[in-house]
Amino acid sequence: MAVEQWTDERLDRLSELVERNSLAIERNSQAIDKLTQESERYAQESKELNIRFTAYQQASQWVVNLAFGLLATATITTIVTAVFRK
Repeated sequence: MAVEQWTDERLDRLSELVERNSLAIERNSQAIDKLTQESERYAQESKELNIRFTAYQQASQWVVNLAFGLLATATITTIVTAVFRK
C-alpha cells in the first residue's frame, strides 16, 4: 500500500470541500426547517377543513331529514284529509 503525502494543495482542496459541505448542510437544515413549518401549517389547515366538512355534512343530513319529515307529514295529511272527506 502506498503512503499518501498530505501536500498543501491537497489540504487546501480538502478544506474547500469541507467548507462546501458545511454550506450545503446549512442550506439543507434551513430547507428542512421550512418544510417542517409548512407541513405543520398544512396539517392545521387540514384539521380546520375537516371540521368544516363535518359541519357541512351534518347540516346536509339535517336538511335531508327535514325534507323527508315534511314529505311524510304532507303525505299523511293528504291521506287523512281524503279519508275524512268521504
